[in-house]
Amino acid sequence: MAVTIKDVAKAAGVSPSTVSRTINNHYSISEETKARVRQVMKELGYHSDKMNKVVRTIGVVFQRSVVDAYENPIYLEIIRGISYICNKSHYRLEIITGADYSEMTEGIITAQADGYIFLYSNIDERVIAHLTEKEIPFIIVGKPMDKSTTTLSVDTDNVQAGYEAVKYLTELGHTKIGYIGTERKGQFSLDRQIGYLQCITEKRFPIRMDYILNISSSYSYNPTAILELLKREDHPTAFVVCDDIYAVIMVRLIEEAGLKCPEDISLISFNNSIFARLMHPELTSFDINANQLGMEAVSQLIKHIETPTMFTTRTIVPFTLVKRKSCRRIKKA
Repeated sequence: MAVTIKDVAKAAGVSPSTVSRTINNHYSISEETKARVRQVMKELGYHSDKMNKVVRTIGVVFQRSVVDAYENPIYLEIIRGISYICNKSHYRLEIITGADYSEMTEGIITAQADGYIFLYSNIDERVIAHLTEKEIPFIIVGKPMDKSTTTLSVDTDNVQAGYEAVKYLTELGHTKIGYIGTERKGQFSLDRQIGYLQCITEKRFPIRMDYILNISSSYSYNPTAILELLKREDHPTAFVVCDDIYAVIMVRLIEEAGLKCPEDISLISFNNSIFARLMHPELTSFDINANQLGMEAVSQLIKHIETPTMFTTRTIVPFTLVKRKSCRRIKKA
């Protein structure tokens, strides 16, 4: 009669689930326990195909050749969190990107990973179809654009963050507040804009659509519309900017318009990246805990790789506001 997991568990003095997790090299089992269980497996002659695969692979998928993704330090922080859990759980990490759909798909197929983490929300439907057909689990860092209830995701509450940004500026006396988003299909930017509009409406300020502008990318953009707004007599006294890297651009454009930050225009942004700490003035920014986003994403994915029957989970990582010098209180007349 073949040796079973229950036989190994009884001999090792552990539960069958502990044996199963040892086979899967799960991070929740101590190395001491794993060594004891493996020794019993050897003594009893227990064999598992999974034991032959010592290291599993997590594929991390970047957007298709978008320079912002490689320049923006927020992605490095997410990768750092992912890498930490992968190392701890004995998973190999593989980075995947491509110039178009064909390259992206080829990269995913070539990687042959046990699961994938997408660092963006607008995933090509054909990629999703491929992963679904092969029953390969994946998770999105962000908010799924298809509003599917079966897609794993980890995110921050960007709507609430956008709301809190406007609320903070109004506490400083600002009533003319603009929003700078991104022209790319970034759900995070759309959600932050929704929060911005919610607070503007709640405060009963007029919604000025001419105060809402987008930047295409950090390396190729047309500043004309923003400069025209900044040079108007009724320009906003503050802006909510969807990303620190765009706030750097805004400081330059504010100076080009003959104005200063924060004396003439206050800025508040998101990600609390190195740009926020090094730019002048130092940028008030929401820390979205990118490192934790990465750790949560890979932890959830590993759980679903090792327990495919788990229910879909959506994790929200909290944010914090880091106040610096780019926001100034408006003096009452």
